[in-house]
Amino acid sequence: MSKPFLAKHINKLIASGLLVMVCLSLLLIYVCIDAKTTEKRLLQQQFNFSLVNLSQNIDARISSMKLIAKTLANDKHIHDWVATGFTADKESILVNKLGFLVKEYGLTSASFADKNTHKYWNHEGFLRVLQPEIDTWYFAYLKSGESDLISVYHDKNKNRVDVYVNYQQTDGNGLSGIATSFDGVLEILKNSLFAKHGDIYLVDNLGKIQVHAEADVAGIKSLQNVFSKDIIDRLLQPNASGFMEFYPATDRLLGASYIPSMNWYVVANVSKVID
Repeated sequence: MSKPFLAKHINKLIASGLLVMVCLSLLLIYVCIDAKTTEKRLLQQQFNFSLVNLSQNIDARISSMKLIAKTLANDKHIHDWVATGFTADKESILVNKLGFLVKEYGLTSASFADKNTHKYWNHEGFLRVLQPEIDTWYFAYLKSGESDLISVYHDKNKNRVDVYVNYQQTDGNGLSGIATSFDGVLEILKNSLFAKHGDIYLVDNLGKIQVHAEADVAGIKSLQNVFSKDIIDRLLQPNASGFMEFYPATDRLLGASYIPSMNWYVVANVSKVID
């Protein structure tokens, strides 16, 4: 075999080897990119599932509370007693019923108000007649004409969060309210997948943060402090159901899931876990 022929043969082998190496490198890059894309897709699916599951659990809890509040506001025995002029000897009908609800459903409070006289009772008995200059929430609620009112109270002294569900008859005089601890929901938020990688909280339909792991954020800050109007408008949609989107400018994952019974949203704002 001549030297020129041998050199030519060696060059061909080298070229073939280089070609194989290039192909293998391209294949490896493709596999890595595909694997990373798959991981991102799985991550988003996991976030979506967790977000929707959380909103559904909260929705089920609030829905049951709304049913209890509505039943209480429409209770025939209570209205029969009101119609007799609030006779003292029959007041136990109302107070005992409120006390039963507190014990039966593990509530922190149960109350009833007559919208004509504004007399107000809770599970411990008669409290007082509500006054416009003091009980602004109550009179604003009456004026709104809305049947349901949901609010959250942060008791910083007791380090407790309660959710209040009120119902008023729009064609009658009964108004009820029940409250339960929201600490369980707060713990779920604190220990969730999202809390490990960023932030998760509940906002109302206006974007105000109502429930947050940090007490100095809840009821004070809103989405307007964090995101642009365009992002907020896209986020707060009733058909939102755990949709997650990458935002290259902020390097964040953002998602929301609607809570129908509250007209609120669970919002998750987390760092990208996978680069």
